[in-house]
Parts: sequence; structure tokens; C-alpha cells
Amino acid sequence: MNDLMWILRNPYVVQCHHFDSSLFQQLDFFDRRSCPLHKNFKIAALFGTIFFIIGIAWGSWHQRAQVKALADSVPLRVLCPDKWLDQAALDAFGKKHKVRIEHFTYSAPNEFLRQMANTNGKIDVICSSSFLVKSLIRSRWLKSMDYAALPNMKMIAVDFSVLPYDPQGRYTVPLFWNLYGFFGKREAPKRLTWREAWESQKLTLWAEELNLLNLIMTLKLTDSEKKIPDRTQSLFEDTSDSLISTAFQKFSRSSINFFKPSASAISAEAMVANVDWIQIPLARVARLLEADSPYQFWLPDEGTAIEVGVLSIGEASTQPALALQLINELIATPHALQTHTQMEMGVVHGSLSGLASIARLQKPEALREFPLNKFLFPDLELQDLPKFQKIFNEQIVR
Repeated sequence: MNDLMWILRNPYVVQCHHFDSSLFQQLDFFDRRSCPLHKNFKIAALFGTIFFIIGIAWGSWHQRAQVKALADSVPLRVLCPDKWLDQAALDAFGKKHKVRIEHFTYSAPNEFLRQMANTNGKIDVICSSSFLVKSLIRSRWLKSMDYAALPNMKMIAVDFSVLPYDPQGRYTVPLFWNLYGFFGKREAPKRLTWREAWESQKLTLWAEELNLLNLIMTLKLTDSEKKIPDRTQSLFEDTSDSLISTAFQKFSRSSINFFKPSASAISAEAMVANVDWIQIPLARVARLLEADSPYQFWLPDEGTAIEVGVLSIGEASTQPALALQLINELIATPHALQTHTQMEMGVVHGSLSGLASIARLQKPEALREFPLNKFLFPDLELQDLPKFQKIFNEQIVR
């Protein structure tokens, strides 16, 4: 009875709290809807629902607007060989800078020219071989930039700070390196030139287009009556393919084999089973040359090619400042490690020298183990690529 009297004296308190339901049933006059807090809750719930619906609608519209704006924006165009760049890194950069990235790839040097032609040369970031840099500069396809100001340039080892194909570093940024030499199980000869190796040994050559084109230029594998023009001229100025065809015919008449590059792991025993030596990039066999290895790697007397994979900005780039930021991201240590993992090439980053996962002869300081006067930096002509590719496909790929 006392509880009932207290309730009658404090009706609003009761109406806004939870008591035993049997007690409420005793109060016919009790109306819970008269509670002010209950009314406020219903109003708040109504407004909350309205704002929630508005929020979802606005978010959906904003997302569609962003997608449309991105689709209508000027894309950042990137042209690189297959597997050079990590697509996830490009996607992350595009999301961060709200730019659409068009990533074009090519598997052969001749396709590089076709892709450039298809875009009217409007490529923002170009990946290429150091073999072609001078020709690209002469053709005005590369833009001069202040790459030294990039924050991540400090990661690049001093060994790659000044290079003959771009001595002032105004056109390229290094990404990886290859050093071509002979690999085999026999004892390395005390003296042997490229020509002697080709004429007297059973050889396998690394069947990559630019490597073979450079070998033809280096060895001058043509008929004695014909001479290869100066390197600043085309091999095909007489509009015939005879010079290159003759070289490949000599290859086919000899005991030379061709080893087609592959991303898969290399089996040393399979490579040298029927040959004395195989010409191959050092980084691809670096893990087979650790301490107590039965294999040897050596350079011919007159030297051999060193190739550097480079990043550049196209002369006709529509967004050079943004392209510069992308290159800075691509030479960051994490991406450099990803590139090495994908391609098994030599690294140019001094920041990776301490990693045990990278073989000793894949690190930038590995080049210090060889005489500097044996490093050659070839200069090949863009105009030679289409006809050379045709013969290469007929003689090697077939």
C-alpha cells in the first residue's frame, strides 16, 4: 500500500522508469505515452533515421561522383616491360593521388616503339634499358628532370650515381642492373676474348633481343666484305636485312645454342649439360656462385655489357610533376625489394645491401669485384629494333 501511495504522488517518475509490470496493471489511469523522455526518444529516433538515409544517399552519390571524376581525369600513363613494376604499388599511388593510372606493358623492344606510337609519345613514366637511353635522348623522347632532388635518390648506391649513358643523371633513374658474362663448371680461362669463345667453345647465348643485337654489333658477325656501320648509324641503312641475317646464319652453323629468358628458377646442371659456357646475366646465377661453388663466372678480355633498367619521364608527358612523384615511390626501398623478388636482377639500392635474402653477387657492391675497365655500356639504335625483331622471331623464336 505504501508503494502504491508513493507512485500516486510521483506519476512522472514512474512513467519514465521500469517497474514490475504487475504494479502498472493496477493503475488504469497510467499512460506511459505521457512520459516526456519517451516522446524525446521517438523524435530523436525519427531524425536519426532521416539523417542516416540522407548520409547513405550522399555517400553513394559522392562515390559515384568520384568514380566519374577519376574516369574523366587525365590519366598518368606508364609504359614498362612485363613484370618490371608491381601493379599494387601503382594502384596505391593512384588512390593516394586520386589519379587514374594507365599501365601499358611490352614483352619485346619492338613493342615498346609500337606502344609509344599508339599514344603519340604521350607517356609520363617510361621504363627502358640503358642500351637505348642515348638513342631515346637523341630522338627527344625523354625529358630532362632534376632527379637528384628526389628524396629516395639517397637510397641509390654511389656505384650508380654517375653512368656513361647519362653522366649528369638528368634523364634516368636506375632501378636494377645486369652484368653479362660466361657461366659454367669448367675452370675459367686465363685469357679469352668474345670472338675466341664464340669460335672455339660450345656456347649458349642469353636469347634476349637487346643482348643479341649488342653481340652482333660487338663481334661484327658479318661477311668479311661487309662492314657494320658506325654505331650512331642504322644497321639497315641499305634497306636490306643482310647484315643481321648473315650473323644469325653464322650462329646457326656453329655449335651455339640459345637460352630463352624465363622468370622461373634456373637449373645450372640443365644449362651446362651440353655446353662449356653460357652467356647470362650475373644476377640470375648469383645464388649458384656462393662459397665452395663448383661453378665459375668470368668476363672476356675486351669487356662485356652492363645493362641498367631505368625509369624516365617522357618528353611529351602531360603530368611531369606527378610522374616525378611516382618515380620517387618506385625507387623506395620496399618497391626495390619487390622488383628484385619478381625479376631476380641486381639491386641498385645501398639500403638493401644488408639483407641476407639477397645474394652477395646481386648487391650493388658486387660490381666492385670486377675490373671497371671491363664494363661496357652499349648504345643501340631505336630504328634498328623493328627489322631486328622480325629476324629474331624467325631465327630464334620459331
